[in-house]
Amino acid sequence: MATDDNQKDSKALTREQYRKLKQQQDDDFKQRDKRRVQVERQYAKEHQQDYNQDVPDEPQSAELTDDFKTFRWKKTNRRLNWTISVLLFLILIVYLVLFFVN
Repeated sequence: MATDDNQKDSKALTREQYRKLKQQQDDDFKQRDKRRVQVERQYAKEHQQDYNQDVPDEPQSAELTDDFKTFRWKKTNRRLNWTISVLLFLILIVYLVLFFVN
C-alpha cells in the first residue's frame, strides 16, 4: 500500500511499531467493512420491495430444461462429443509420435 511504501522510505520500523501499524490498518478495514455491510443491507431492504414487484413468478426454470430436449440441442451435443473424442485421439497420436521419435 502507499502508506507502507512511505513508511519504508522515511525510516525503518521496529517490530512493535510495525505490529501497531498493521493492527491499526486491520481495525480500519474491519470498521469500513462493517459500515459497508450495514449500508448494503439497508439498500437491500429498501429496494427489495421494488424487485419483488418487478419480477413475476418463475416457472421459467421448467421451460429452460425443456429447451435442452430439442432435436437441435441433441444434434449439437452429439457433434460436440465427436469433436472432443477426435481431439483426444489426435492428442494421443501426437504423444505417441513424440515418444517413439525421440
